[in-house]
Amino acid sequence: MTALGLCGVLLSATACGGSATKPPATTARAADTTTTLDGAVYGQPIVAADTVFAATENDSVYAIVNGDVRWRTHLADPVAGSDLPCGDIDPVGITGRPAYDDATHRLYVVAESAGAHKTLYGLDSGTGAVTLRVPVDPPFSDPPATLQRPALTVRDGRVYAAFGGNYGDCGTYTGALAAVDVSTSAVEWYRASTSGRGGIWAPGAAAEADGLLYYSVGNGDAEPGDAYDYTDSVIALTPDLRRTDFFAPAGWAQDNAADRDLGSMNPALVQGRLVMAGKSGDGYVLDAAHLGGISSAAPAFTGCRAFGPAAVADDVAYLPCANGTMAIRVTAPGAATVLWRTTAPANGPPVVVAGRVWATDWHAGTLYALDPATGNVLAQYGTGPIPHFATPAVGNGVLILGTTAGVETFRLP
Repeated sequence: MTALGLCGVLLSATACGGSATKPPATTARAADTTTTLDGAVYGQPIVAADTVFAATENDSVYAIVNGDVRWRTHLADPVAGSDLPCGDIDPVGITGRPAYDDATHRLYVVAESAGAHKTLYGLDSGTGAVTLRVPVDPPFSDPPATLQRPALTVRDGRVYAAFGGNYGDCGTYTGALAAVDVSTSAVEWYRASTSGRGGIWAPGAAAEADGLLYYSVGNGDAEPGDAYDYTDSVIALTPDLRRTDFFAPAGWAQDNAADRDLGSMNPALVQGRLVMAGKSGDGYVLDAAHLGGISSAAPAFTGCRAFGPAAVADDVAYLPCANGTMAIRVTAPGAATVLWRTTAPANGPPVVVAGRVWATDWHAGTLYALDPATGNVLAQYGTGPIPHFATPAVGNGVLILGTTAGVETFRLP
């Protein structure tokens, strides 16, 4: 992530932080319910039973039922943006999406606090009581230079938390992934780059298949003439963080030098294949069982600079392209057919529910409902200002969206 990396487009730091203006009321319907919280909600809210859980950049976690706050737990004081060497979030508290463990009914978040130190917290989902605290500062980096942006993943008694840099790629950091054993608080680490940088920062969760976790890695410090450093890649990791496979384009060094890497999108699993696109606009369909290493394979599709997680329905992936959602069909042999590209400026990560593809325009503060067969706009809704990569969550017949002031809910058709 260099100056283009976190936002993926040339925008001011204010715009990157999500402070867009709300469109005129005449252009869109409003939210059905608005719940004001104590800070911006960057991580996608999650839904369990009748409860929405949301975490804020003020280091607070909320449980919300029918628009009302059931409990709030304030974990720490966040870090002022002025205390960091760069970045476009102010303050910085909880940025990544929380994770919920169905087996234990425990909620997990990573909060940033004084000194830019990161801590994994476990909370009782019924009461908000803190039941676990584990420091998770990556050992390869200076704490102020790192950001915990991707969604957390819970699996088999471990919580996985990935780290990249702040907007601007300043300071000394190396991308990393922590695997925290929640019964012992032991932490294992994966170092994403042998040269430095190589942030794991795309805001969605890991893809999972056949016991492996798949992440994308951003640009590293290795450039033309240097040895390959495992950046600009899709990686496959075992639960104990051994890398078993990877994919990188043959032009990885040029990608690194030009900030055109694959690290901006989360790999999407479709029909046993991984769909991947990055900042270059080139898209790939990879065999999850054999990623292929450094590959000269031609892109399966082009024209999608993707940022964040895709949505998948059967054999179709809906991609979060900077110029609007794109739908592609993936066949079992790994071919890709572009079905449509919406003309709406819906650039946020999409979700599919109620016969619609839902995606935000986080520049203008608009939520779009698209026809999954054509990409045509079926409805649009005005939102409050929303953060970058704002991703709707779904549950109990409503769609929930994090904003810079809290959460908004929209009844599904």
